[in-house]
Amino acid sequence: MDAPVYRVAPEGERFASIADALHAIEREQQDPASPVAIHLAPGTYRECAEIRRPNLTLQGESAVSTRIVSDRGAFETMVDGTARGTFRTYAVLVDAPGCTIRNLTIANEAGDGRRAGQAVALYADGDRFVCDSCEILGHQDTLFLGPLPPKEMKPGGFRGPKERSPRTMTRQYFRRCRIEGDVDFIFGSACAYFDGCEIRSLARDAEPAGYVTASSTPAGEPYGFVFHGCSFTGLAADRSVYLGRPWREYAKCALVSCWLGPHIKPEGWYLWGRPEDDLSFVAVGLVGPGSTDLSWPGCAHLLGEGDLPRFARSKVLAGSDGWDPLSGPDEPCETERLSSTGRTVHETRYLADDEALARAFDRESRRARFTGADAASWQEWSANSRQRLSDLLGLDLMEASPAEPRCTSRTRLAGGIGRILYELPTEPDVWMPVYLLVPDHPRLDGAGRSLAVICPHGHQGAGAASVAGIMGVPAVDDAIRRFNYDYGLRLAELGYVAVCPEARGWGARRSWKGQGDAEELYLRGTCLNEARMVEPLGRTLLGEFVFDLEQLVSWLSGQAWISTDELSCIGFSGGGMQTLYLAALDARIRKVLISGYLYGEKDSLLRLNGNCSCNYVPGLWRLFDMGDIASLICPRPLIVESADHDHLMGSRGLVNVEEQVDIVRTGYRLCGAEGRLKYQVIPGEHHFGIDRLEADCAWLDAASRRRI
Repeated sequence: MDAPVYRVAPEGERFASIADALHAIEREQQDPASPVAIHLAPGTYRECAEIRRPNLTLQGESAVSTRIVSDRGAFETMVDGTARGTFRTYAVLVDAPGCTIRNLTIANEAGDGRRAGQAVALYADGDRFVCDSCEILGHQDTLFLGPLPPKEMKPGGFRGPKERSPRTMTRQYFRRCRIEGDVDFIFGSACAYFDGCEIRSLARDAEPAGYVTASSTPAGEPYGFVFHGCSFTGLAADRSVYLGRPWREYAKCALVSCWLGPHIKPEGWYLWGRPEDDLSFVAVGLVGPGSTDLSWPGCAHLLGEGDLPRFARSKVLAGSDGWDPLSGPDEPCETERLSSTGRTVHETRYLADDEALARAFDRESRRARFTGADAASWQEWSANSRQRLSDLLGLDLMEASPAEPRCTSRTRLAGGIGRILYELPTEPDVWMPVYLLVPDHPRLDGAGRSLAVICPHGHQGAGAASVAGIMGVPAVDDAIRRFNYDYGLRLAELGYVAVCPEARGWGARRSWKGQGDAEELYLRGTCLNEARMVEPLGRTLLGEFVFDLEQLVSWLSGQAWISTDELSCIGFSGGGMQTLYLAALDARIRKVLISGYLYGEKDSLLRLNGNCSCNYVPGLWRLFDMGDIASLICPRPLIVESADHDHLMGSRGLVNVEEQVDIVRTGYRLCGAEGRLKYQVIPGEHHFGIDRLEADCAWLDAASRRRI
């Protein structure tokens, strides 16, 4: 049975605040241990959220759009005249086992600790706690990982919600989060595992500029803080920040396969006068500019590769009940390949099509040049050339290559998913990287073949990396948190074989002008450059996208284990554009979800006139609007999804989309397939409605079986 969901929004929902939803849950849910969820609509929630119910999930629409904010600092004076203190400053308190926080920003905006005092954003003191795809922001003492130590150093130092509670050890898991601050901004006594997170030190005009961690691991505990595949980035000056210091006499911290920025001090750890025999700071597999010239103290050690199994997620968090929040192997992370910024991958081998296009230009250009010798020949050539220039050329100009892909990597993901990276030839000398995410137990059709979904990517997400859910690249994680971009990985987790192709001009296919490690280059493609090269050859970039996808469909159709009778295509934003055109032109696509793209060309492409050049096809507007193109999908099942504040809709907003959907409805009505078209609106800015994905897939599967 699905957990009940309580939806919160500043207006238009039953609950206007998190507190209202929490009170309603206590009144209405009789079993205090049964799972329950709170979903927050986009917005900023300036309230103190206190979660004291086990197995509760608090989820935002996306981490960038949904924020819970406090501005309370420890130096603030309370009504009784005392200082507020550290442990009453939080924006969110988690004081129950089995809770999850996802897709949220949790921030304390009190400011610099020298003026405001310590200021906690998230106070987590519950066992089996999961924090996924969140941003936790502050300055000093941003993230507290309970329990509290046994005794405070000064009377009243622990004043707050847990000062008199038993000190019960907790296990906490942070995945794909950004945690930001300056002094001791990750502190406490928990056994905490940070997986593929960005740990970001702010600039601070002091020496030292800060300390990342302040652990107080209880004596005898095997693990304290473990950072796996994390990037320690920073705005602070070079060699100005310690990795940590012990908050109490006992402290443990381990860094596994982590990237350290130049702001990290060579000394690494400040001992704060504690006995070295009681401290354990270890690392294995460090990379990055902060990992060189180390001069760590005697209680800090660099370990060998043979020590890696000691710090596996399943071992660190197992406890007495074998808890593993993901199950399966540790997530593979890309920290070894990160560039000097620590936020992008340094590509050493590009698969761009620059040279192939140059050869195509040599073959194809000037075939209709003037070869005559007199005025009459010139007049005849001019008339014919005007006509020929008016003709639109498309997919038939491209030459398909035999479908003989090469496999470049295989790896295992958590949750029983295999990830395979292929390079598929689509034209001579043109290769398309394709991630296949294959569940161990896939959904099957009636003939026992795996259900598959093609997942084209859009813009601002580093190509297929975000859709495939690549871990440990902060720039990709930003895109996933902002847009819910990892829908390929989410589909694989639902049991579908997710096929995530890389479009021309993206990722490893970037042309020469967009190659490099800069974040702007890495996240964005070279569509404009590609279009400028192909259009004078009579091609269009969008035509090349579709051509490559059709070659992918042909390859999949040759795989006996794939259900080609139920092949789906799901795409968001620019991936929605590719999905629209592929499904309209290729009847082998049987089920379709287009998110964040179907809107009228006049408002969204002509008037805005700032969209990527891949949207623009010469002569298209004289023939079709997007609703006409989408009508060609009829009668196959189709979901159209729009966010109600998506800026790409233009000045008229949803009206612009609804006009196009009405055009599509006409075709479905004439075909007697009204039940195979669904239009849905989600709240917020431009993003994919990830929490509806499972229901949408079920609807598409059911609609495909519905007779017309």
